[in-house]
Amino acid sequence: MENREREQEIGMYLAQRAYAYSLMHVVFGSDPSADTTVKLFGDETMKMLEVLSHELAEPAYAQVAGYRTGEGAPDAQTRLVDARSGLAEAALHADEQSFVERLRSDYSRLFLAPGDSFVRLWESAYTGKEGMVFQESTLDVRAFYHDAGFKLQVEKRFPDDHIAAMMDYMGRMAQRAYDAFADGDDDAVRTTLATQGLFAERHLLEWIDDFAAKVCENSEQGVYAAFAQVMAVFTRLDRVKAEEIAQELGE
Repeated sequence: MENREREQEIGMYLAQRAYAYSLMHVVFGSDPSADTTVKLFGDETMKMLEVLSHELAEPAYAQVAGYRTGEGAPDAQTRLVDARSGLAEAALHADEQSFVERLRSDYSRLFLAPGDSFVRLWESAYTGKEGMVFQESTLDVRAFYHDAGFKLQVEKRFPDDHIAAMMDYMGRMAQRAYDAFADGDDDAVRTTLATQGLFAERHLLEWIDDFAAKVCENSEQGVYAAFAQVMAVFTRLDRVKAEEIAQELGE
């Protein structure tokens, strides 16, 4: 790539997308602790939200992250503004033990304890038979992991299509794309981005909006609602951005 400025822009975006996916893996993959909570609301996260907001302000991307919930649903920018506001407020209390305890309680109520507020975290609950795990789509997700050289430590005992596992996969692949770009291997970048794009089309974009909507309905503290909206918006935007970068690198 001859344009040095554009090269830096692409490198920065590839690094930021790796951070964003890895962040969502942490958010939805474990109980919050004092250490992880401070990280979740740190400067890097706020910077990522700022970059995402800037991207959505571009006319070319304003509609690509649309919410698949029909007419009258908030657009991507509205969702992101609300999410940024909520997370900025939460950041003011991130190092308070009482805040961590409230967040931990919300996580348990949403994702661990079956009840009226329980939100399922795996794809097959939204795209297959209600509540069932390890369906055919789950095996396809596992195949993506294996093809990339990854394997869940608790494979066959934990649903491969859990949102945290999916975000971990996307984060690791995004880091792989960034490393390849840093090494000047544009073909490897394009191949990795294409694989991620196929995975997103098959296994993320089909249900991530429905998942975000469920979290928004049931999140007592509002923090997980904000992160779920950011995740849904970012995943849709990234699908388009990554495809554009891959095409540009191939020219």
